[in-house]
Amino acid sequence: LNAYGYQLVGQGETDKAIEIFILNTERHPKSANVWDSLGEAYATKGDKSNAIKNFKKALSLNPPDNVRANSEKFLKQFGAL
Repeated sequence: LNAYGYQLVGQGETDKAIEIFILNTERHPKSANVWDSLGEAYATKGDKSNAIKNFKKALSLNPPDNVRANSEKFLKQFGAL
């Protein structure tokens, strides 16, 4: 699902991608990576508040280093870290 979501983002179908990423968070609620991906989709859409919320959720799940770095990078860009 994550790969499909990113494919949709790449095609400019951000709203559809968000739906896919939300579905993925429902299926894998303890995966930091899926919350980070949802945050990226919201960031791409320009929805700063939902992006921040999802990046913070990703960080709360003790993510692997690469996911942590990505979430922190976006949060710093948004002035939320």
